[in-house]
Amino acid sequence: MTDTQARALETLRDIDTRLHRLFEAVDEADETTATPADPLATLRRARSQIDAALFEHQRRTDDRTLPDNGSCVLQWDLPRTPPRRLILDPDNDGNTWTRRELEWTGESWRICGRDSVTDVAISAPAEPQYPNPIDPPTIETQLDWIRGTWTHPDPDVLVFDATATTEQGVLGAVDDELRYREADSPQWVTVTDEAALSHHLQEQGQPTVRALSETSLARHHFTPSPLTR
Repeated sequence: MTDTQARALETLRDIDTRLHRLFEAVDEADETTATPADPLATLRRARSQIDAALFEHQRRTDDRTLPDNGSCVLQWDLPRTPPRRLILDPDNDGNTWTRRELEWTGESWRICGRDSVTDVAISAPAEPQYPNPIDPPTIETQLDWIRGTWTHPDPDVLVFDATATTEQGVLGAVDDELRYREADSPQWVTVTDEAALSHHLQEQGQPTVRALSETSLARHHFTPSPLTR
């Protein structure tokens, strides 16, 4: 990371802190709900995206995540599948390599394949073209991003992409309760175990944080009691 990038990142973090303090002060002084046209609502929405922006900045600039032991790392995302990582580690004899393939679980990397290989040849661009591999945000981190936003005019939600057999899944944090609903489901379900979200990640890929208005569902799809649906 260059000095200019470091200063820009520090400035962004300072703005985030100042906005957070401003919102706390406004909440204490006036508990009325902001309307969509309220400038404060716009600021709230902007702040909710800062964590995601900071992660993306780190993804593109952090040069400390690569191992320094001669290992080669390749990381990629496929639609509707968990992020994957391929690591080639040189063995002590200098002639063989250990190849490991890992899959992201939502909390950590799980080894799903390992073997020894020889005659490894690697070709790469002379100039870097891709960001260095870093861990995706954990599900717990993404849940922190959406908590407390349900009272906003356009709350943030966690979105799992549709697959050939599953509709888009949307998770909202409603009054400190996690509620999950798929686009074709007649009701929402309460999520009390984050392991269930890891299952969705395995089936539908890494979720993303989006505004509720960007999904196929609306606020009223999460507020009635499932017992009355």
